[in-house]
Amino acid sequence: MYSLLKPYEAIVDFLGEALGDNVEIALHDLTSPEQEVVALANGHISGRTVGAKLSNLSIHYLETKQYLNNDYVVNYKTAGPDGKLLKAATYFIREEGREMPIGMLCINVNISDLEYIQTTLYKILGIKETTKVEFKRDNPIEILSSPLDEMVDKYIKECLTEMGIPSYVLVERLKVDEKIRVVKYLQAKGTFKVKGAIALVAEKLDVSEPTIYRYLKKM
Repeated sequence: MYSLLKPYEAIVDFLGEALGDNVEIALHDLTSPEQEVVALANGHISGRTVGAKLSNLSIHYLETKQYLNNDYVVNYKTAGPDGKLLKAATYFIREEGREMPIGMLCINVNISDLEYIQTTLYKILGIKETTKVEFKRDNPIEILSSPLDEMVDKYIKECLTEMGIPSYVLVERLKVDEKIRVVKYLQAKGTFKVKGAIALVAEKLDVSEPTIYRYLKKM
C-alpha cells in the first residue's frame, strides 16, 4: 500500500464500525498497477475482498478525469453481485504534485430494504412512483462484482432480453450479427475497459480475440 494511504486504512475500519454492517467501505490504491482494494470493511455487501479490482464505473471516472473538477462523486447507484441495490459515493485522495489521485475511498450503502419499503408505501397510499434515471446508457450503473465473469454474464443477459432472445438460447450459438450486437452492448457498458474482458467475452461467444476486435472496429 502507498505510504500516504496508510492513515486511510484506519479510517476504513473506523467507518465500518461506526456506520454498521449495512455500509461497505473500500480503499483503492491507484498508485498500484492493479489499482486494487487495499482496505475493506463489510465486504459481504459486495462480495469483494482485499485485492478486488476497480469497477467499470470507477474506471470510467478515471478515464474521463472527473477528479479534475470534483473532489468526490456522490449519490450514484451500484449493484451488488446478488442484485441488491446500493447507494454509493467516492472520494478522490490526492497528493500534492500529482494530477491523478493516489487513491479512492468508496462508500456503498445497501438501500434494497429502503427501496422495497418506499415502493410498498407508495402502493398503499396510491402515490405514483417517479423513476429517477441517474445514468444514461453510455454511463452505466456500477457493478460491484468480484469476478469479471459475473459482470459480463449480467450484461449479456440484459442484451439478450433487449433483443428478445430467450434465456435458454446458448450465447455461442448466436448468429454473427447477434454476436456483434452483444459486443456493442458490452462496449457501451464499459466492459472492455476492464482487464481481461476481451478474452473472456471471446470465450463466451465462442470466437477468437481478433474477432472481437474486428467486431469493435465495426462500431
